[in-house]
Amino acid sequence: MTGTSTLDRPPEAAIDPRIRARRIEVRRHEGRRRLSRLLDVGLVLGVALAFGAALFTPLLDVDEVTVVGTAHLPAEDVLAAAGIELGTPLVSVDLAGAGARVAALPWVAEVTLHRGVDGVISLDVTERAPVASVPTADGPMAVDGQGRVLGAVGGAQAPALVSLEGVRRVPEPGGYLPAATADALAVAAALGEALPGSATALELDGLVATLAQGGEVRFGDASRLDGKLRSLSTMLDQVDLTCLAAIDLRLPGSPVLTREEGCS
Repeated sequence: MTGTSTLDRPPEAAIDPRIRARRIEVRRHEGRRRLSRLLDVGLVLGVALAFGAALFTPLLDVDEVTVVGTAHLPAEDVLAAAGIELGTPLVSVDLAGAGARVAALPWVAEVTLHRGVDGVISLDVTERAPVASVPTADGPMAVDGQGRVLGAVGGAQAPALVSLEGVRRVPEPGGYLPAATADALAVAAALGEALPGSATALELDGLVATLAQGGEVRFGDASRLDGKLRSLSTMLDQVDLTCLAAIDLRLPGSPVLTREEGCS
């Protein structure tokens, strides 16, 4: 007998309708969950792209640059050193570079920069404190306690700063006075704090100060300054200084006052 024979397949087992419905519901739930994840990822990407694009739109440009904390240094000099252009995208501003350029200015001790989403970049400057001045061909220059040359002395500053006499080399603003001026700077700073305006000049040789009221004060060196200044303050307040020639403070506990010859 010829022909083709086939193997009979076993009949499929009948599936309970409830199980079939459950399987269908599970597949649908998984599909909805995958779709939800895709939508979430798409939303995040969309927001990130929109935010990234907004960073480079006029909405987040530099609208204003402000300077606070300056008393001696013109704000225009700070702005020029920072070099931040209005209209620049906020994210493109190199705050570290701008801060380094401002910090290099002679008057600046430190500077903090803040970038706001309102388009304002603020520069908060802390200035160095002048303690004395040094005469130069271009006029007196202010210096701080470390001997850093800060710049020209303003009119209101001149009476309050002791002039250091005998400094042979004065560098350009931003440079430092020779190490040999350290004691004189210490005396000038102490005088300015304890007895501001009491002295007008201070000689490096022997640390001899010229008093504003006339006469001189001999410090000798920068040791025991607290005691020397206490003695000086007491003498200025309580002693008759008529015809004063000198007050010798080299022994703080035993100051010596001399008067001009022929004084009656």
